[in-house]
Amino acid sequence: MASLNDAYNELLAINAKLNVLHADNGQLLAGQVAIRTAINAGTAATKEVKDAVDAGTVVLKAIEQGQEVTNTILLHLSHQTDAMICSLEAIARHTCGILNEVHRQTGIQTGIAASDAALLDIAKTVNPDAALDLARRMALQAAQEACCPPPVEAPICNDKPCPAPQPLPERKAGPVKKGGARK
Repeated sequence: MASLNDAYNELLAINAKLNVLHADNGQLLAGQVAIRTAINAGTAATKEVKDAVDAGTVVLKAIEQGQEVTNTILLHLSHQTDAMICSLEAIARHTCGILNEVHRQTGIQTGIAASDAALLDIAKTVNPDAALDLARRMALQAAQEACCPPPVEAPICNDKPCPAPQPLPERKAGPVKKGGARK
């Protein structure tokens, strides 16, 4: 049979093993705390990276929207430039045609003026009574036109404008929501 002393020694051995277990458990708890601290630090770092990526995404979305507006404006300006070029080409064609016609008419009118002056001089010399009657009728016609001017002839050239591009639509810039879309 075991004695009280044996039982006491056995209790001391158990107590020593409990102390070892307690020390090991303390080290395990300290390890768990270190692991938990590392996990928390990693989680915080991951959240910081995510926040930085989200902020970068918002900035990139704003840049993308600005680029879309710029592209729309450039396309509109390109259409306006095309319309201006079309108008300038029409002006150039008309101007060239007018200059050619004026040059041709100037030669014709110079010949007519010389012939007219010669015929008038001959007519006045041959028939002086008719020359006086003509001067009187011209004075009456001038007085009548001063009172009641004749109707004005419609112009022979009517401008046909080139089609203009549609105006740019108004874009309302609102605050940017998280994720990059405008409210």
